Amino acid sequence: MNQSVKKKVFIKTFGCQMNMRDSEIIWEVLLGAGYEMAASQEEADVVLFNTCSVRQHAEDRVIGNLCKLAARKKKDPEFKIGILGCMGARHGEMLLKEYPFLDIVAGPSDIYSIREALEKVFSGEDKVLAVKNKKRPRKKVGNVYWRGGFSAFVNIMYGCNNYCSYCIVPFVRGGEVSRPKNEIINEIKELVQKGAREITLLGQNVNSYGKGLTNKIKFPKLLEAVNKIEGVSRIRFTTSHPKDADKSLFRAIKDLDKVCESLHLPLQSGSNKMLDLMNRGYTREEYFDKIDLLRSMVPDVGLSTDIIVGFPSEKEKDFKATEKAMETIEYNSAFIFKYSPRSPAVSACLVDDVSEEVKKTRNNELLAIQKKISYRKNKELLGSRQEVLVEKMSRMSKDEMTGRARNNVSCVFPGDEGLIGQIVKVEVTGASAHTLKGRCVKEL
Repeated sequence: MNQSVKKKVFIKTFGCQMNMRDSEIIWEVLLGAGYEMAASQEEADVVLFNTCSVRQHAEDRVIGNLCKLAARKKKDPEFKIGILGCMGARHGEMLLKEYPFLDIVAGPSDIYSIREALEKVFSGEDKVLAVKNKKRPRKKVGNVYWRGGFSAFVNIMYGCNNYCSYCIVPFVRGGEVSRPKNEIINEIKELVQKGAREITLLGQNVNSYGKGLTNKIKFPKLLEAVNKIEGVSRIRFTTSHPKDADKSLFRAIKDLDKVCESLHLPLQSGSNKMLDLMNRGYTREEYFDKIDLLRSMVPDVGLSTDIIVGFPSEKEKDFKATEKAMETIEYNSAFIFKYSPRSPAVSACLVDDVSEEVKKTRNNELLAIQKKISYRKNKELLGSRQEVLVEKMSRMSKDEMTGRARNNVSCVFPGDEGLIGQIVKVEVTGASAHTLKGRCVKEL
């Protein structure tokens, strides 16, 4: 790129933590090629949407944002627009045909091609489609770009081999590719030098980490290696698949001092019939046994989950089984979603026979149950002292700060901006379903 004419880029990220880290990687590529960050869409020469496709609502949000730029593109043909990520991989050329003002479409396994794609469209090429890679290539761009703050995301692997029947991730992100341990460790050390204190390790199924690597290693051993890095104060990870979560993982949570006592373990349904149709690879009973083992080893663990309501052929008894599972397990929090068909996932071929009204009712019922459980579990922490990493000023008050306890529950307490990035002890004095209230009693 001609360094004398620096183009400004704005990236808007939708969806999960994987997408947030992908956007950082895109910045690594573009900043290294001479592009600059735009403070807003209005001042940008290029707007890139890094997209999510896991549910229809996620795609609708992207299209709404995209169409707002059509008028500007008509006035300024040199202005460039791109759709990256899962929507790019899922819809590909169809996006370029349906939205003629769009310049670039690229999948999540092709993010290293963004620089070349921009060079082509700025050189006069009409459209660029970059969705050729089935798996994410192993590639180191240069200096690690990090959005800043005190918490950083680090990919340990890409893709997924599980093919849950409702999920398009294997189709849009490809098969599993683990990164070598040394590459991960070096990236974390660089992030620590830049100021990161909390590291979140990312993978579609972190418990599959290590498969395919020449130097064999399993995820708990990787946790041990990260735990030894000087300057890292906290370690989190997401996501774990229940069929692969085992005693060695629970032991790592228990024994490694920097690994937070928190686990996201998606149940999806409490009905064995639904779990089988979803191709989840475990039964309700096996899942319960793992939760019992985990809590026997880590009694104070913060537990979260994902739940789908209204999966094809879900009957009232199946829903009640999920309801009962949530009441029995008592998660600290839960992400509850109405089923949405996503082709080419297998379940898209099933008859979506649960009405939208029933889905909405079941969704609301589970949300209400979870709210009561979350409130009860947070109230149990009254009087306790929680270790909190201070993240930012509270949105509700300039005199209060907010951060997360080790169990991943949000905590708000009086303080000033000088505490940001510090780990403090907070005595819990109040609780709601989503937040702990307290007072800072000690800086660590």
